[in-house]
Amino acid sequence: MTTMLAKGARVVDLDRHLDRLADHARQILLEKPPSCDVMKFEIDSALAMLGPPLMTKIRIMLFADQGGRINRIIELEGLDIDEASSDGKPEGLKLSSHCDKAWPRGSHVKTGYLGERQVAIQRAIASGYDDVLWINADGEMAEATWANIFLIGRTGDLVEIATPPATSGILKGIVRQRITELLTTAKIPVTERVITLDELPRFDEAFVTSSVKGLVPVAQIDKHRLQTLRPNAVFNHISRLYQTWLSSTYSSDYRVLHGKDDA
Repeated sequence: MTTMLAKGARVVDLDRHLDRLADHARQILLEKPPSCDVMKFEIDSALAMLGPPLMTKIRIMLFADQGGRINRIIELEGLDIDEASSDGKPEGLKLSSHCDKAWPRGSHVKTGYLGERQVAIQRAIASGYDDVLWINADGEMAEATWANIFLIGRTGDLVEIATPPATSGILKGIVRQRITELLTTAKIPVTERVITLDELPRFDEAFVTSSVKGLVPVAQIDKHRLQTLRPNAVFNHISRLYQTWLSSTYSSDYRVLHGKDDA
């Protein structure tokens, strides 16, 4: 499966989403996933039928029937602006770490199955947290349930922006990839490396990335409070970098979205 955000009639990073979907389908032995051109046509048709919503969450699920034929379901849900932005959680996310000793190493295939992990998620929510930060059996940070994580720390005047690598057991998210590329292009170093929970005290900012929510600040991990929401936080610069890319790449949709269409 893959989940995407459409702004107006355009889907953000559509080609990357569909390429990853086809790759993941092949990894779980769905040998002939539908072509990207076919899925693009179906998405365009579904968006045209949906009509007015300016922001739409799109989920595509592939599955094989007993005869081995690959079927697909395309779900669309119109969103308001707050639902598709970090503004929906202005106080920042609170994450509770949880070690899953069965967490598989290596890059994950995106599926809709959570299984027994749902218990840990519900316990975290009952304790006042918003989501779980998953830790693998070796004590390495992996990801939140539906989002990748970046952590920001300082040593003197040096700033480190770090995110867990595929080897720690993550889904290589589309927005994660885009943020890494934008930072690299802007000559802002970002490091993919193993991050252990013991290192948490040295980080003073964190944020998660997802295709629908974009970049969302993290205010707390376990008992460790972060400074991601302060006015001069590094996160704010990274968020503006991403929003600038979005507005320049999908400029016509942004003009309509914010009521600035001159037509």
